[in-house]
Order: sequence, then C-alpha cells, then structure tokens
Amino acid sequence: MALICLVLLPVGQTYAVWYEAKGQAVIQKGNKQKARRDATEEALKQALLFAGASVNSVQQLTNGLLKSESITISSTGEVEQLELVDEVWHADYVTVTVRADIFARGKTCSASDYPKQFATSYFMVENRQHLLDGKLDNFEQAFTRELARQMAVQTSTLSLPFIAPYTTQWAAPTAAENARELARQGNTQFVIIGRLGDLSVHREPSSALAFWKQEDASRYFSMDITVFDGLNGGELFHRTYTTQSDWPFDRFSDLDSLSASFWHTDYGNAIKKEMGSFIADIKEVTACQPLTGRVLSTSNGNLTVSLGRDNEVMPNDELYIYRTMEVIDSRGQRYLQYNVYPGVFTVEQAYGSTSSVRHKDTGFAINVQENDFVIKK
Repeated sequence: MALICLVLLPVGQTYAVWYEAKGQAVIQKGNKQKARRDATEEALKQALLFAGASVNSVQQLTNGLLKSESITISSTGEVEQLELVDEVWHADYVTVTVRADIFARGKTCSASDYPKQFATSYFMVENRQHLLDGKLDNFEQAFTRELARQMAVQTSTLSLPFIAPYTTQWAAPTAAENARELARQGNTQFVIIGRLGDLSVHREPSSALAFWKQEDASRYFSMDITVFDGLNGGELFHRTYTTQSDWPFDRFSDLDSLSASFWHTDYGNAIKKEMGSFIADIKEVTACQPLTGRVLSTSNGNLTVSLGRDNEVMPNDELYIYRTMEVIDSRGQRYLQYNVYPGVFTVEQAYGSTSSVRHKDTGFAINVQENDFVIKK
C-alpha cells in the first residue's frame, strides 16, 4: 500500500518537485527489519512511478537510505535527494514515509515509447520434485501466464502476446536460431526464455513440547531469465532473481497455482515482486531498441511488413529496410554484416499487425526479399 503527496517548492526562478509517499508492509514472524525495508521500497517505488522515473534502482536506493540513516543521499541523477521522514509501528505492520526530490529522466531516444512485444514458452522447472509440496503440477504454465498479466498491468510499452505451450531448454550453440524461430512463431521482436530453479519448501520441525502446533515453513523461489533479440538471435539480457516467503500450507495441501487466490498468497506476492523487478529491468534494456520487423511479401514493388498499428506504425511513417549476412574472415571468425537498401520506404496502409509499404521516391523496391528486416527509428 502507498500514498502519494506532491509538494512543489520554489527555488529561485525554477521549481524543485518533491514527492512524498507512504508505504506499508506486514511484519512476518517478527522480522521488523524486513518489514521496514519492504515498506520503504514500496514508498520509493510509488514515488518514482508517479514522477515518471525508472524503478530499476529502487532496491539500491532503499538499502542506501536504511544503511546510512542520513537525511539525504545522492544517486544517479533521477533522485537528487531522498529523506526518510518517519516510520510508525503498529501491532502487525509498519508505515514508512519518504520524501524524494525526483527528476524524471527525459527521453533518451525516439524508440523509448514504441511498444515492445515478447514471445516466450513455459518456463522450465529444473526440479519437479519441488512441486510435490502443494501439488503445483501446472506451476510453469501458471507462472508464465502471470508474468504476461503483470507485464500488462505494470507497463504500457511491454507486452507478452505469445506463449508457446511447451517448455524449452536451449543449449548455447542453438540459442540464437531457436530465438529467431520463436520470434517468427509469435511475430514479436524479442524473446524471453526462463528457468525456474529452487522452489523447495524448508520446514522447521515443531517443538517436542508443542507437538500439536503446525511446523513453520518457508518456500524459496528463483528464476533465471535470458532475453534475446528475436530477429538476429543476439542475447540482450541475462539475470537471476531470488526470493523466499512464508509458506502456511502443509505438505499435503492441493493448491491451484492457476487460481487468483494462489497469486494473492504471501508466496505469490513475493514472486510478483520479482516479476516487477524483471519487467523494470527489461524495460530499461529494450527502451532504445529500434522498432524492427520483417518483410513478409513482395509484389510489384509493394511490400507487406510485420509492423502495423499494434506497433504504433501509421500511414506516412518512414521505414528503412536492410538485409543481414554472415561473413567469415581469414581467421575463421564469423561476423554479421548489415546491408541497408538505399532510400526511405513509406507506409501506405497500416493494419493491425502488418503494413503495406512502398519506396518513397521510386515506388519500387528493387531486390528487397522476404525476411529482410524493416526498421522504424
């Protein structure tokens, strides 16, 4: 939970904008330090989102604020000053108030507002024995669907429209080729491949003097994610995310991981928090990647390309077309060579996921072939 208060303070001829936010977190198992950190992180995240800044450094800022206990800390330029205003402890939760002087970073490239579409498959569970506790048989399917939902909720520029109904495990030599194939299947520019690692449950046996009490348990979570450029197969991003949470269910519970109630448990909320971190990370990584698609067909100088209104491509937009080829030098090193077709191509008609394109000057597309690349800068 977070509340936002916007404060404008005049400074000379300009105005500094301060954002004040409150965050709350439940105290679990008496762990006040974690609750305080979670409440502070939530407050700062909400302030950043409200100001239009990025959220990829929230944890770093939170840890710095709590560690130093100073009134003001410096950061990377988005947060000029950060203050811990107060914290109020209640019986089972804490409320933290922060105040931040935030300068939302301006657009660093023309592609920052273009929608970015991803394809993926069900994340592979490395050890399915971990799923026996709670009978989470469909967890890989449920997880991937929830990731798509969170992406739609948390950002307007990223989406996960295509989920292949199978799991994948790619070896390094074939990763680029597989990424390109999955991108073709989903007609997307980017590909996400993930593995779910430790999903085990750790149980503390109850005391012999209180054998009737349910044993305390916590459940772990880790995901290892790689993001590819689906057009050339290049790796853009790789990171591992881990967390853990209370697990109040006994080992014989039969849970439905596809249900909304599962994702509102403490464990589900902990996973969604890691999803949020991943979404913020890939939004930053792909922000300046130009909008790119493929030539689908050529006919009498008229081209059909795999970019349309869903990608915010409109009539009269200007596009560029290029071809790639692999070049091997005298040492056997392989390089990717880009050959750009001369001139600019304009959009004549834009449809949902495709557009009709012609050369701006000549009206003809000489030598352009299917599967060549088209780009909007």
